[in-house]
Amino acid sequence: MKVEAQGQTRPLMRRRISKYSGPVDEFFEPPPRYKIAFEVLPPQEWDGPPRDAVPAIVPLERVIAQNDDVGVYLACLWVYPTGFEFEVFVVAKDESTKLKPFDFERQYEAEEDGEIAPAQLRLGFLFADGAKATNIGRRSDWDREPGSRPKGPVMWSPESGGGGGEWYCKLWVWPLPPPGPLQFVCEWPEAGISLTYADLDSAAIIDAASRAKAIFPSD
Repeated sequence: MKVEAQGQTRPLMRRRISKYSGPVDEFFEPPPRYKIAFEVLPPQEWDGPPRDAVPAIVPLERVIAQNDDVGVYLACLWVYPTGFEFEVFVVAKDESTKLKPFDFERQYEAEEDGEIAPAQLRLGFLFADGAKATNIGRRSDWDREPGSRPKGPVMWSPESGGGGGEWYCKLWVWPLPPPGPLQFVCEWPEAGISLTYADLDSAAIIDAASRAKAIFPSD
């Protein structure tokens, strides 16, 4: 069903896309180019945290990457039965910096140009099975046909903000990682942050998923 967005609450939407192949980075790849047709769809588990559950917490409290000018900090994960949220904090030494780590115009530019702007802070997870979820592109590249599922992990951001040399961004990752090695990956060329891998404990995340509490359990 086609919808118009004027004067309405933003519905969950599915985009039909045409694939675009662009130059490939070592870890972060340009997103597919989209041709958008909006349809109202019921929420799916990859769209975000379930409304009927509260998460278990996996504390991290780690500076993932830093240099003399900026630092990237990962505080904790909020883990649900279907996936997890995390929040990234970025601090610059210079309060008047022109850096914009979470400027979502970069997402659109990447989809149009097939290149990732050096100004974009690139974040991702590398799973034990070789699959990866990244913040490159507005969502993930599944075919968005009714009944379809993403072909790989999903990462997207429902919220970000900041200024004056301090920023935050909350992101959702689906699904839970499989057992085995798990790495958080970060790169920010404009700020001088090279491709950085940080080892995380996938077992702690999987265990936390079992501790998430259902608020409205089904009968």
